[in-house]
Amino acid sequence: MRKNSVIVILLAVILAGFAGCKAAPKHDPGSIRISISTAPNEWELADELSGRDVLKESGLKYEMVPSLDSSGLNGMMAILGGKMDIAGGGWVGWINVRARGGKIKAVLPGFALPKDKKSGILVLKDSGIYSIKDLKGKTVAVNILGLTGEYTLRLLLKKYGVPEETVTIIPVPTNNQEQALRSHQLDAIADTMCGGVSFDRALDHGGIRLLPDSGNRDVQGENVATGTGFREEFIEKYPDQVRRFVEANEAARDIIWDSYTKDPERVRRVYAAISKRKGGNPDLAKYYSPGFLPDHRYIKDSDVQWWIDLLIAQGKLKPGQIKASDIYTNEFNPSYKKIKK
Repeated sequence: MRKNSVIVILLAVILAGFAGCKAAPKHDPGSIRISISTAPNEWELADELSGRDVLKESGLKYEMVPSLDSSGLNGMMAILGGKMDIAGGGWVGWINVRARGGKIKAVLPGFALPKDKKSGILVLKDSGIYSIKDLKGKTVAVNILGLTGEYTLRLLLKKYGVPEETVTIIPVPTNNQEQALRSHQLDAIADTMCGGVSFDRALDHGGIRLLPDSGNRDVQGENVATGTGFREEFIEKYPDQVRRFVEANEAARDIIWDSYTKDPERVRRVYAAISKRKGGNPDLAKYYSPGFLPDHRYIKDSDVQWWIDLLIAQGKLKPGQIKASDIYTNEFNPSYKKIKK
């Protein structure tokens, strides 16, 4: 199946869910529904590190709901269908959903890779793959077709003169990629181009190496890669709750970053303890580092426009169809308000 068909099908499912799903269970109007996760969220981590309850301090009304995947297309489908209020994911997803009529908007910057953190495509140490050019004729995994991982991989292939049709790109869930690589079902993992836990853990286990110049920063430079946001309808109805949500996140991130700068191992110990209490995997704490950066406190046009320009160049968007300001707003962000004063 061609990539364009995959994108259309995925987004059709999302928007069909938005139009046809049953009404969500009644809840306190304006209360933000937050998915329960076995991994520590930023508020829990900040609370335990500082002894402060940042959610209570913010006056935010919220409800913890049964676990839903709040990332990527699944999260966008959930908020479009009214099953949840918050979603996060890469900019390609936000842009494609918006272009097809999904009224969602990011209000908070997400993941940004620090300059001192490595990322990129991973291969087995004993493979004959030593550069992007060696991926010709190989099978490479991304987490899902039609989103950030595939687009970035295809850009790298083009940069190094590798015909796209000579590389087999397949979707494999992130948690299964390392094992699939080690069992020789894959030749390379491209889902690690953003770095993160999966990247660090795979290298730590040994027998795997990084392809040079294969990370997202090698393609795009430094930027905010993801955003978190709401349905526009929710933003319009409950702007004060959205503001409190953004402020609570910023307060939590300041606590975490300050604690991590002073004593990263303490932060990892706290992360492990929370994970254990919640039934998560405390062993992942050894790879934890904040996914947000203090110099990326708000979303910039350049974070989003890079992707819009790419989609226009590839004929997937019409010029002028989508503006960066359609995708995000800094209206509720206290850091952005400070620089505008």
